[in-house]
Amino acid sequence: VADNTTFMGLGIDPDLCQGLESKLGVQVPTNVQRKAIPTLLGPSRTVRDATIPDHDVDVVVQAETGSGKTLTYLLPVVNRLVAASTITDEYPGFGDRAIGTVAIVLTPTRELAQQVHQVLGKLVNVPRSPDVKRLHWIVPGLLIGGENKNKEKARLRKGVTILVSTPGRLLDHLENTKSFDVRQLRWLILDEADRLLDLGFEETLTKIIKLLNERTVADPKYRALLQQHAFWPAKRQNVLCSATLRDDVQHLAGVALDRPVFVSGNAIKESIDGDVKGEEEDHLVEKYATPNQLKQTYTITPAKLRLVTLTAMIRSCFWDVQRRKSKNSKIIVFLSCCDSVDFHYTLFGHAGNQEDEEGEEEGEEENTSDQDGEDKIMHNALNKIMGNKNKKKPQQQRMDQDDEDDKKLDPGYLMSHLLNDMPIYKLHGDMDQKSRTKSYQLFSKSSSGVLLCTDVAARGLDMPDVDRIIQYDPPTDLKDYVHRVGRTARLGKAGSAALFLLPSEMEYVDILKAQDLFPESVSVETVLSTLTPKQDYHTPAQILQNKMEQFILQNEDNVLLARKAYWSSMRAYATHTAAEKHIFHVRKLHLGHMAKSFGLREAPSNLQEASKAKKKKEAKQERMPGKVNKKLNPMKKRTYDQADEFAITSAASLPSGPTTRQRNKKKRK
Repeated sequence: VADNTTFMGLGIDPDLCQGLESKLGVQVPTNVQRKAIPTLLGPSRTVRDATIPDHDVDVVVQAETGSGKTLTYLLPVVNRLVAASTITDEYPGFGDRAIGTVAIVLTPTRELAQQVHQVLGKLVNVPRSPDVKRLHWIVPGLLIGGENKNKEKARLRKGVTILVSTPGRLLDHLENTKSFDVRQLRWLILDEADRLLDLGFEETLTKIIKLLNERTVADPKYRALLQQHAFWPAKRQNVLCSATLRDDVQHLAGVALDRPVFVSGNAIKESIDGDVKGEEEDHLVEKYATPNQLKQTYTITPAKLRLVTLTAMIRSCFWDVQRRKSKNSKIIVFLSCCDSVDFHYTLFGHAGNQEDEEGEEEGEEENTSDQDGEDKIMHNALNKIMGNKNKKKPQQQRMDQDDEDDKKLDPGYLMSHLLNDMPIYKLHGDMDQKSRTKSYQLFSKSSSGVLLCTDVAARGLDMPDVDRIIQYDPPTDLKDYVHRVGRTARLGKAGSAALFLLPSEMEYVDILKAQDLFPESVSVETVLSTLTPKQDYHTPAQILQNKMEQFILQNEDNVLLARKAYWSSMRAYATHTAAEKHIFHVRKLHLGHMAKSFGLREAPSNLQEASKAKKKKEAKQERMPGKVNKKLNPMKKRTYDQADEFAITSAASLPSGPTTRQRNKKKRK
């Protein structure tokens, strides 16, 4: 390549280069783009290089997250279609939308599909130079679950040139939409292939590839056009993009690709018989790469301090220490499950508002009655879990009605009094598609805020200007650590990533170091000290914890939300890989302290979820005359020594909690 420091030097059309700069703010190609784009342009490229194949080949692209993989595969496709649309003296130009779908991009999540579709829309709508004649016919399309299928069918019937889709919805239309024309398909791109397999799409992908192989037979009307001009690949070109090349990804490459060329930021190497694994690849599979400008830290946090430490860390991100004033910042907090996201979203969004503060003042005057009220709420919440139907008071019914009205007028975010009046957003797989799209777009466009999410936002999504990643729950797989932190420090910009670990999980740091990931230690005292300019942080930390616990105890729904999040988090904790089970094991958790991290003031024994059989047995005993079920007596409130709750000297010296709980010792005796 004559000049690989510019897109024009790589062979990209000048109008596209100008559009990249004006619409996307991209001027210089990244390392993986310099390696892959000339290969993907094939014989259509105007700049020659003896080291690159002069014919179209299937390609495997591996690169670190945030390296620009989306433009790596979109630019060559759009560039070749733009060239096919350009009218010259020797070539009349092509502009027939009726040709059907010529390129398909498959993504693992709906949000990533929407993001790719947005970038694609900006690329195909670039203005042409005055001296260039070009036909306008390239139509981008989007197929994702949760949208109106009939409208999608109507668009496919008219003709969608480049289609971005999730696997399930694409397979649905391939099987059921007769007007979906893929006979002239020339590009199939599998983005985030490792994530596609993680989400269980292997069987779906196999069916899709089989159907496309059967139907990709050029229409005689376009056969001569596709064979005569270098703009079009002679046969379908398959591209697989992945951050890792595990065994299952290599197997997929062997099924979907034909003698692929391997491209990464460090090497380009032609494979043999579909085997994409070589010396360079072996090294890349074993080690994980993160941007040099990414600062990684970890904090060893006792379970009972997790909630206040998270709050303090988020608050500190919105405060400029040197200038001593607030600042804008975009933060993503990763949690292990959907219920935990919902709980923290509700907690941060509603706790500490003006109404709660007034309620606290009244509560100080009537301390005794307030404690009785807490007992009653906790008892009613437990009965609700056990299946007893309690009648709601008119006041509670009005609150429920207000909640329903709020859902109808959901703005997509909440203003958090606890987090310095910053907007908070949430994103997880259990949200309906409209809410997911709204939340994702609002956070992407915002200049400041906090996104609470699961790993649905960990892969591929490009949320501009994210300053910090907080992994409140450690990932269940090491590769997800890399993808999570990859949401910041993108395209050369600086960023930071923090990881929360329990004292029993310190060995996880050694696993990270073994993969060339070297996070620095930040003590929990350092984080909590940001709550106050004074040295003593215990009092403000205790006040903050009390405020959040009081919010949970306001009504039964809050208690149930916290319980549900607690149990879902425990189940998620048990899903760590076998290689990490010796570090992340439920037996190592202090369940009482873990409950406190969800604002619950209950002993672990009171949090046990009764099985269906146990419920039936207790219900039967309750109906029997003369039988007294002692377990159904009202709960007795535990007393807490709140004065010493946060009086710690060193987080490292704290015990990790009992590995087992010896119950009923006295009974055995």
